[in-house]
Amino acid sequence: MVKKEKAKDEIWALRKALSRPNYAVMELLTQKSPRTTRELYAILEKKFTRKTLIITLRELSLGLNIIQPTHIRTDKGYGLGYRLNPKVKDIVKGVQKFSKILENVRGID
Repeated sequence: MVKKEKAKDEIWALRKALSRPNYAVMELLTQKSPRTTRELYAILEKKFTRKTLIITLRELSLGLNIIQPTHIRTDKGYGLGYRLNPKVKDIVKGVQKFSKILENVRGID
């Protein structure tokens, strides 16, 4: 069986970045950055499976370069964590603003 490749348009990267698990991670890192991997799992484990979170972190860091791995000092030494790419922080805030505008427009109808 041959896997059908999806056509990419001008906003394919935005669509990929704004999937539910990807956006949840970006939103948490907008609030506080860097965060450890364990911290992200603990907060998001009720919304998503561990496998989904592992795939999400890999996609955001390696595939899209939205989050950047970093070492974080912990009680036991250093641990792996992630911080939001500085260029993306403004995009997340812009998406939140755009979403509010769309909600207001929808409310008028």
